[in-house]
Amino acid sequence: MRKEKGLTQKQLADALNVTDKAVSKWERGLSFPDISMLEPISELLGVSIMEILAGERQTGDGTLTREEAQDLIQASVELSDEEIRHKKERSRLIIIILIVVTMLLISITLNIISLLR
Repeated sequence: MRKEKGLTQKQLADALNVTDKAVSKWERGLSFPDISMLEPISELLGVSIMEILAGERQTGDGTLTREEAQDLIQASVELSDEEIRHKKERSRLIIIILIVVTMLLISITLNIISLLR
């Protein structure tokens, strides 16, 4: 959809005030844009929000059945939840690493102090 409009990831990212890395992740299915971004993306690319959620152009009259719409929304929510879970896991790992490094520094400092006495 982006390429059809002749936009680079960087150009789309700049228009949406996000990074080109975010756009790349969206396109690769590694993350999903915030729900507040769907309308601006839709307008920039000239597609419906449902087409963005589906990741492809709709054929025919472009309407979705209620079940298809619910499936798309459910998949979007699950992807968003997964992204949040990954961010929480990363944060926990960083905190654990910082605690371990801090403990090591304290231990080393105490050892140096005891050696100097």
